[in-house]
Amino acid sequence: MLVLLLFYIFYLIAFIVYSALGVYHLWRFGYIGDLTKPVITAYIVISAIVILFSIVIILTRQWPTSFNLI
Repeated sequence: MLVLLLFYIFYLIAFIVYSALGVYHLWRFGYIGDLTKPVITAYIVISAIVILFSIVIILTRQWPTSFNLI
């Protein structure tokens, strides 16, 4: 179980880096018209909701007393 949590943490780090690069690229080059700011805001809000929801699920789960490594 610990291995899965570590993979999830690494996934979150990679996702945050990828998202930061995507938001930078969108801010730098953007969409035609005024869609850039709403799209960036929507992406950040939806990503934050999904990440927070998954963290809440992980933190509220009843872990076994013998926390296995596999």
